[in-house]
Amino acid sequence: MRTDVTRQARIALFVLALGVLGVLPQAGHAQQSDGPSLFLVDTDTRIQKLRWSFPSGSALPTSRLETQIALRGPGSLVWAKRAFDFIPFVPSPDYAPFSPVVLQRDVVRLRRLYRNAGFPSVAVDYDVALDTTVNRVAVTMIVDQGEPLTIDTVAISVTNGPTDGPGDGGGGTAGRAIEIPDDLRQEWESFRSTLAAAEGRRFSQEERSRLVQETRNWFSDRGYPWVEASLVRADTSGTRVSVALEARAGARARVGEVRIEGNERLEPPVLRREIPIRIGDWYSARRVSEGQRELFELDLIRRALGDLVESQPQDTSVVVRYRLNEGRPRLIWGRVGWRSESGVGGEAHWQHRNFYGGARTLTLSSNFESGWGALEATNTRSVGLSALVRQPYLFQRTISGTFGPFARFRDDFRDRSLLYGVETSAIYRVRPLETVTAQHELSRLRVDDTYQLTPLSEVIAQGDSVFAPIFVKSIFRLRGAYGTLDDRINPNSGYLLEPSLEVTGPSGISDVEFFRISIQGMAARRLNSDFTLYLRGTAGRLFPFGESDPESGVSRTRAIVGLRDVMFTAGGTSDVRGWANGLMGSKIPDVDVDGNGVVVADRFVPAGGLVRLTGTTELGMPFPFLSDSHRTYAFFDAGRVWSPGETFDPGDPELRRESWAYAVGGGFEFGTLVGPIRIGVGYKLNPIAVDLLSPGVVARAIVDGVPLDQLEPQSYRRWHLHLSIGRGF
Repeated sequence: MRTDVTRQARIALFVLALGVLGVLPQAGHAQQSDGPSLFLVDTDTRIQKLRWSFPSGSALPTSRLETQIALRGPGSLVWAKRAFDFIPFVPSPDYAPFSPVVLQRDVVRLRRLYRNAGFPSVAVDYDVALDTTVNRVAVTMIVDQGEPLTIDTVAISVTNGPTDGPGDGGGGTAGRAIEIPDDLRQEWESFRSTLAAAEGRRFSQEERSRLVQETRNWFSDRGYPWVEASLVRADTSGTRVSVALEARAGARARVGEVRIEGNERLEPPVLRREIPIRIGDWYSARRVSEGQRELFELDLIRRALGDLVESQPQDTSVVVRYRLNEGRPRLIWGRVGWRSESGVGGEAHWQHRNFYGGARTLTLSSNFESGWGALEATNTRSVGLSALVRQPYLFQRTISGTFGPFARFRDDFRDRSLLYGVETSAIYRVRPLETVTAQHELSRLRVDDTYQLTPLSEVIAQGDSVFAPIFVKSIFRLRGAYGTLDDRINPNSGYLLEPSLEVTGPSGISDVEFFRISIQGMAARRLNSDFTLYLRGTAGRLFPFGESDPESGVSRTRAIVGLRDVMFTAGGTSDVRGWANGLMGSKIPDVDVDGNGVVVADRFVPAGGLVRLTGTTELGMPFPFLSDSHRTYAFFDAGRVWSPGETFDPGDPELRRESWAYAVGGGFEFGTLVGPIRIGVGYKLNPIAVDLLSPGVVARAIVDGVPLDQLEPQSYRRWHLHLSIGRGF
């Protein structure tokens, strides 16, 4: 009985709160939809829907508003959760409790958010409708943001900082106005123009902070380490505001000392060469931060912090300090992954991060693609070894160099071959995604077995004869990267462009001669809290010449085999999906003759092309019922690979494809400790005859002179399964 009385008392207090706080209908306040009285709301009432209404539009996205309030709706796909919650691991819809106190607090939060965003006359209301059959409410937040407050003018004054004592007019009083030094006059006028560009913008808290921070940065990058900046006045007239900034510059100082602390193995001269500020330079906070970043880029440095020494006199000389934390000099790491076209693969590295001093590194690496578990006949088997020495400072701090030998054995759809040689590189790095790399490779390629672009009848007639050429390659490469991508493996915003140029020479050394130009780009944009759009494209052109140009009289077969590694292909898990690895363009069956004299083939091999164009559009979406680390995706891919003329065409015309190919599909991505597991299916929209036939059927038809378009297509070949572990979009 006592429990019932207590419960009734709590319900009575709850109903009283509804009336006092405004959830119940009151004159000139919140609305109530037609329906049952809100006096029936109790402590067991849940939120069925949470919606938004913006009578005058909204400058702020709903995704941001939802992060500012405590009320929570049941989320997306409520109907699906309700329909399938009997299935294991499919949760029922989560209806959060409804609280009038929380609702009122959310109104205050939203009002504060919009006022800070530059909408001083914002009005926030709500509508609450009760469904008594399930004791749930539908809440609609109504936000009328009103007219924004915009900046009319921006003025700035510069003083020498607050006074320090009675002799200067009293401690802490405003300092006297000072003149900008002559060597900064032109930059100062340009900065004032930058501030004036804010006129017409919405006067938000973010804009206030930006104006103050830009002022502080301007002075601190030009010799004023103790500058203070603030917005001292904002005069409002209607929806316009006049802003007044003040910069209390203090003394202009030069660097008197650069102090380095915490280094144990790296010598001070090695560290100082990475710091772009010297004794006698005007102090610059930007260059101090740049030095911090450059020191952190040294492989041995785990942490670097650049700042001013505390409690030093604020005069015309300043002490800059860098505090370092070194890691272990030797490091071992590796990773393992799996892809449907190459099976299990991985890499392992051993690194000495201060090899013979100077912060240079020695990295011994191995990588492999085993073919184990590969789902495609074009599977790759390879083993690679390399030893690479990296010199972090090459003539200047923004340039580093690498040198080392390498070797690679490969057995795949291209050939069975051994490649070994040395690579030398110089890397110019401005920012993490702004680099230029110049590289030279001198190598020897021994091919033991390879397919040839000749008619199948000729291949069969050759029997077991093997074409096994040897090549010497001298290749110069120039590669670049430029962009703002936030994460190369799992991006959410930004873009990345990666152009590349390759040319061989001199002709007396290199047996393979070509000029190759290509570019690939990637972009990501988060549309809202649930959806992300990804774009990717590639373009490339290969120009053979000299020893690699059959039109100049050299062997066509030798020229094609020598160019095999640089010819373009398309198709695969990270390319034009819907086709197997490299098989979107022209392809030929890898034929053999069994003991009974029957032509057999168990796989296609790509012919490759001299020109390539591809594009991918992918929409990342939430995975129903699972956390944000898992997602679904849908895609549309397109590509074209071809060779102008007939020199590099496959030997049989029916195997040639030069038109555009299109594919659509979708899949799932599961986040795991070893990286994302992607399971996708691609569907060919416009396959040609050879795309819908098995290699053996194609080989026998061509040898027998049967046109491929007269054969019964295998419709299931329109579909292609793509699986990978450890790689995102």
